[in-house]
This record gives sequence, C-alpha cells and structure tokens, in this order.
Amino acid sequence: MALILSGCGAVSPTPRPTPSHPSPSPSATGSASGFEAASVTFVSATQGWALGTAPCAKGRCLAVVQTDDAGASWSRLKPPPTGYSEEGGVDGIRFADSLDGWAFGSSQLWATHDAGASWTRVEIPGWPSADFFGLETADGVVYLTFVGSVAQDRVRVASSPVGSNDFTVSPTSVERGAGPVPYTELVVQGAGAWLLQVDRTVIGGAQLAGTRWTEWAPPCVQANGAAVLAASSARDLFAVCDQGVWGPASPVGDRAWVSSDGGSSFSLLPTALPSLTSAGPSLGPIASPSPTVIAIGDGTSILASFDGGGSWSTVFSGSKPITYLGFTTPSQGVAISSPYQGAPGSLLMTHDGGHSWAAIAF
Repeated sequence: MALILSGCGAVSPTPRPTPSHPSPSPSATGSASGFEAASVTFVSATQGWALGTAPCAKGRCLAVVQTDDAGASWSRLKPPPTGYSEEGGVDGIRFADSLDGWAFGSSQLWATHDAGASWTRVEIPGWPSADFFGLETADGVVYLTFVGSVAQDRVRVASSPVGSNDFTVSPTSVERGAGPVPYTELVVQGAGAWLLQVDRTVIGGAQLAGTRWTEWAPPCVQANGAAVLAASSARDLFAVCDQGVWGPASPVGDRAWVSSDGGSSFSLLPTALPSLTSAGPSLGPIASPSPTVIAIGDGTSILASFDGGGSWSTVFSGSKPITYLGFTTPSQGVAISSPYQGAPGSLLMTHDGGHSWAAIAF
C-alpha cells in the first residue's frame, strides 16, 4: 500500500469558524488550469487550498490554488518564494482559518498571516536545521513534528498560536527508529492530538494532555507491524494495524481497533478487514468523519465502512495510489491520488460522506 509520511496522513479536520475577514483578492494570480495537487486543506465546507505544481516557463513550478465554493472552481494564489519539495522546497499545506496558513517540506517552513499575500520563512528556536514531518492545526494552535538532525534522532513537537510564529518545543519526544522506512503520523482533532511513530513496527507515541504533550502507548505497539490512526473527535479514534508482519501476533493480518476514550484504551473490531494490498512496513491513509464511518486508502482504491467496521465496500477505484485522505465535515472529504507519496497528482472529493468520490477538474 502507499506509504504514509507525516503531514500526509489520515487527519480528519474539524470545521472551524471562518474569520469575518474576506480572503484578500490581491494574491490571486490567475487560472488553476493544469494544476496537480500534492497536499490539500479545508477550513470550512466551502473554503480550501491545495499545494502542488502547475505549468510554468521551466516546465512545472510550485503552485497554490484556492476554492471558496467547495471545490467547484479554483484560482491560483501567490505561493511561497521557494520550489517544490523535489527542489528542496515544500510539498505540504495547512490553513487554520482564512488568514493563517503554512507551507512545509523536509527542511523548510513558511507561514502566511494575510491569506497568502505574503509568506515568511520560519525557524524553530534552537533548531535551525530542523527536518519537518507533519503540521496540523485546531482550536487556535498549530502543531509541528520535526527532528533536529541525525545526531538528535528523536521526533519532537513544536506548537504556536495560529496568528504568530512563536513556536515552543515540548520536552516530550519520541524515538524515531533506525530502520529504512520510519514515518511519523500527527493526528489533531479539536482538543485531542496524537503522535504515532512507526518504523516497520509501532515504536511509540505521544498524546496531548491539556496543553502538554506526554508519553502515550499507541495501539498495536506489540503487534509486530505498522499502524495508522484517524480521529473523528477528541475521544473517538480508529487504528488500522498490519499485525504479525515482523513477529508473532494474535490475530494476524490487517485489523481495525477503536477507542472511545481518547486513546487510553482500544478494542479490536471483531470483523477482519478485507485483504489489503499491504507491503509490510507501510499502510495506506485512513480518515474518519464520525465514530461509525472509516475510509482506508488501499493501493489505488478507497475502502469504507459505514457501520463502525462491521462491513466494508470499495467506494473508489483508480489508477494511482491513494496517498492522502481526510474529512472536513461528516459529508465532505478529500483524497489525493498520485504516483507516489508526496508527488503531485489528482485531487478527489466526496460530498456524500465517502460513498462516492470524483476527481476535481482544474
């Protein structure tokens, strides 16, 4: 299945009130024709942004597009003054509201507080050479996961009020892992936030307790396989675990777990998942808009359950791997289908709670 990297994981953002400020129009730069998406973010059912690439004089260049009508139409905006991630730039985007947003990549973080009219490069105090993995925002706070260097090979969390670049680093950190495919998943939902670290198997995690990050024992930590996490509220979580890949587990295979107490405990769902096209160290993205609905990226398809994991069906079949899934409201969700994780591709949307998905035409 497609590998999840932090920042492209299965986060189910809660709709947030949109400030009364209208989106400034001076940042609009023209048509979104030819745009391909690598990352997408919505702050309401109607307003969203996507970051990716678009045709330019040298072939394809970094581009940002915006919609104010739930994806029916899009316009080009001013991107940060950098390149796409393959050029050492950025490949992720998140907005907290109509004004405050961030673009990030492996070693760059940019912030805008004027709806994209201007972008400022941001450094984490004390960590000038950080590698950024994931960024999510809720309840007026932006959270960022990063490592400082190879020598300081632990995953850390920084946070800031959304309206400023005043990041502080939590003293709680998580081992990254020394294997070939470590990945970090940051899931934020309202007042709840979780960090899941996987390197072939689940290594560890951290959880937001009030305003402090604390150590957290994630699901499937002894299942000898990878895991992914999704939350529909600060208390309701799903986890999918590829159990028994690197050692014994009971039961073996792709199984779903559910928590209704914010991740303090998880229960195994009795119904096994369909046979997923899993590749051992990696799992596809998952997202959950409610405690009874869960969607899973299974290779080039999307599987979904609408009865809390009791039964499953294929709701989308495409030609490229599903690399991102998320829901903005119980009815509206987004997905990205691309050749590989982080590469620009097709933006998909659902407006019926995940029962059907269609590609957006730019």
